[in-house]
Amino acid sequence: MKAKKFKAFVSMIVTAALLFGMSVLLTNCASDKTNTGADTSSSSAVTENSQNTTALTDTVSPDEIEWNGDSFKAKENGGLFNILLIGQDKRPGEGRQRADTMILCSFNPETNELAVISFLRDLYVQIPGYSDNRLNAAYAYGGFPLIRQTFEQNFGITADGCLEVDFDSFEKIIDILGGVDIELTAAEAKIVGGDAHEGVCLLDGEHALTYARIRKIDSDFQRTERQRKVLSSVFTKMKDSSMTELMSLVSEILPLITTDMADEDLLSFAASLAASLSELKVENYGIPSQGNYRNETINGMMVLVPDLYEIKKLLFEEYLPI
Repeated sequence: MKAKKFKAFVSMIVTAALLFGMSVLLTNCASDKTNTGADTSSSSAVTENSQNTTALTDTVSPDEIEWNGDSFKAKENGGLFNILLIGQDKRPGEGRQRADTMILCSFNPETNELAVISFLRDLYVQIPGYSDNRLNAAYAYGGFPLIRQTFEQNFGITADGCLEVDFDSFEKIIDILGGVDIELTAAEAKIVGGDAHEGVCLLDGEHALTYARIRKIDSDFQRTERQRKVLSSVFTKMKDSSMTELMSLVSEILPLITTDMADEDLLSFAASLAASLSELKVENYGIPSQGNYRNETINGMMVLVPDLYEIKKLLFEEYLPI
């Protein structure tokens, strides 16, 4: 049963990752203007400060940062299945770019609990084999292997697989699902437009995309929270899908996903959907949170310096479904 549930979980992740990743990509292609020129398929093409457009005065030097994550002794979590969803800001003709959004989906097959955890791109972390930098640089430097190593070194989390998406079919896929239910604030509803109103609204592809793009009314923390809400709504839709609907969706989206997992494995996972997943319990979280990071400028970069001890404590004692 454990393997069967994992296969069903991955099939849902595949579909949800595609939908979520498209929203991430289109959101940031519309609003971010960094990393627009170079092909960064090799790490040598990426400069450590390539996201900076203006010189900033450093508030602290790299040598002053104390990494305290090793002092936290994490619980055993071998029973979890961890999938990293990566959305990158890549435009036509470009190679691998920095990961604009990174979300960990951690599933406990024994309890049917799923934790969806966003990690902000501006977190300042240790990157194996490179100097310390923003978390999103790890993917540009070394793809799936390096982003997995970076998560393990800094957060103590071992990823079982990675899924990366960058395409422009968000509206179509959301419409195939019949839209997504999202609770809007009055300010969000005004930006979403159409028939949107304060409260729970069924958003079609066009309006769901507008919602996922919102960032001007608050900050990147709230932007990633909106993205998690889209993902959670997708999970809800997937839980109620029939086997025929699920297989149809997966067959359509599988060619659009980059992963370090074999296609045949993903397809067999989808075919093994377990009925018990209708009871899946989903919780959403964000890293960092209040009290476990500080704002600094290092090497001309505005970054979030994490307290890795406190973050790992939060992950392993509260967030992960251990």
